[in-house]
Amino acid sequence: MAADSPPLAELPPQPVEMALGPLTIRGLALSTILAAAALFVLHEGAPVLVPLFVSILLSYTLEPVVSGLVGRGVPRVGAAILVYVVAAILAFAGARALRNQVMAFIDDLPHTIAAVQDSLPSRRDHSEPNTMDRLRQAAQSIEQATRAGTPAAPGVARVSVVRSPFDVRDYLLSMSQGVVTVATQLIAIALLTFLLLATGDLFKRKLVKMAGPAFADRKITVEVLRSVDRQIERYLIVRALISGIVAAATAVAAAWLGVEHAVVWGIVAGALNVLPFIGPTVAVVLIALAAFVQFRTAAMAGAAGGAAAIVAAVEGNVLTPLLMSRAGELNTVAVFVSVLVWGWLWGVWGLLLAVPIMVAVKAVADQIESLKAIGELLGR
Repeated sequence: MAADSPPLAELPPQPVEMALGPLTIRGLALSTILAAAALFVLHEGAPVLVPLFVSILLSYTLEPVVSGLVGRGVPRVGAAILVYVVAAILAFAGARALRNQVMAFIDDLPHTIAAVQDSLPSRRDHSEPNTMDRLRQAAQSIEQATRAGTPAAPGVARVSVVRSPFDVRDYLLSMSQGVVTVATQLIAIALLTFLLLATGDLFKRKLVKMAGPAFADRKITVEVLRSVDRQIERYLIVRALISGIVAAATAVAAAWLGVEHAVVWGIVAGALNVLPFIGPTVAVVLIALAAFVQFRTAAMAGAAGGAAAIVAAVEGNVLTPLLMSRAGELNTVAVFVSVLVWGWLWGVWGLLLAVPIMVAVKAVADQIESLKAIGELLGR
């Protein structure tokens, strides 16, 4: 200690500002509040934001076709209309091609439900009650003993809860409201997607103008938009290819095992494969249940579910890493966390949009110097 320095006891108290790297405690608290506010806005704004994001995703899917038609001299509005007409024709042709399989599957549903009910333990067999029956009887005994052993206080009337019967009209009304909501969202998505395709890169040019007059700022904005376009288009193409391969492989495996409606189950597996982690698991369970109902043996249920699980495992560990190496490369933890967060925010739509949103976020972060740490966190 220097001779002219005052003792530690005589030093005036100094304010201590704890810092975490370049981020102070105050800044961390402010960031936490802003993040919570953003999550609240995303959750409450789902009726508007979900159709918007789905429309943007669909416009990215159809944009290469529209751009190809525009390059051949077709006006952009006409190209968008032509793409919609061709998509409707292909959907109608595909529905007709699968009509026999789907109708046979629907016709077998009553028999399937009856088979499931027959396979369950009979409730009428009181000679050998199962575990659920024993639990139900114990609960009833405890309830009766409680009512009998606890007399009501003087002047206090005993209240018994009467369960309201099931109202079919209320159930149908709630279902119709849900159908109307979904139909409204689908119509909004179709119209907004058409407008995005018809206007082309109008909003991208506006974003470039909003970046400011400086050439460097406009250049960075153009590079970010091009990176997002490239990554999203690659991701969608690869995802469609992977879903088709999963559908074909699952259908072949189910048909080889003798599972009925193998094509339908293959399509179900391919469609659910779009939802990371959750979709393949649901497909495996459904196929195993279908095999169990059909063959009434655990061995065949395990074989069918195992075949679907093998297809899902090969897709997740070999096919997807191989094809996704240049299409929005995200690490598994980032994908899992994004699926949890967006699924919590927007339900099934969030599960569908989770990976494309994170692909776009990583594409933006990789092009901006101050955000490259986020891109490194999300990357493999």
